[in-house]
Amino acid sequence: MKNYLIITQGSQAIQLLRELFSLGIKPAEISVITLEGDFNKSFIEFLTYYKINISIVDKNSFNKELKDKINLHKLVISFSNPFIIKENILNKSIFVNFHPGILPTYRGSFSTVWSMINKEKVVGGTWHYVKKEVDTGNILASTKVNVKPTSTAFSLNHQIFSKGIQLIKQVLDLVKEKNTGIKQTGIGKFYYNKFPDISNLDIDLQKRINYFPPYYEF
Repeated sequence: MKNYLIITQGSQAIQLLRELFSLGIKPAEISVITLEGDFNKSFIEFLTYYKINISIVDKNSFNKELKDKINLHKLVISFSNPFIIKENILNKSIFVNFHPGILPTYRGSFSTVWSMINKEKVVGGTWHYVKKEVDTGNILASTKVNVKPTSTAFSLNHQIFSKGIQLIKQVLDLVKEKNTGIKQTGIGKFYYNKFPDISNLDIDLQKRINYFPPYYEF
């Protein structure tokens, strides 16, 4: 049995696995579910180099592949995961997720963008257990980043993910201790997976929100 099944993608996923390696976790203990695409080639090459078991999926095959693999792993780590995990799979293992937003205030998608639109002074990320309702599980750990006048959505996202990765040891220790986490309290809002209309914002804020190289460099 492998210890960790990781659902992830992109360059930040390489940083996550390197952090796991630094904790003494071996490549042989890990399996990864990820996506195909030019944006993900460097990550797949990284996995191949370390001979880590890889499953490449799309939205139609994801839950079937996850169901097939789930009983072979003790813990599922969802990190930069674009898919919704079906309820009938969640009871088959322990699932933790990193959400790049402060919970419960910013659930769903584009948390950093909406935080900037709402002129928040602080953004952040949250490790939590996964429940049927998206981004509602008990909180294990969280991190915060100050928004500066020069901050972009791009720079803030990188800071959030980097700081989130630094919390992975704390998260794994809490799971090992069977810590149930802290129940989310307060009023939050769910933001759907659709980039908001920002045409009514001042031009500087539009530029900082739209700065997402290599595709969007206002």
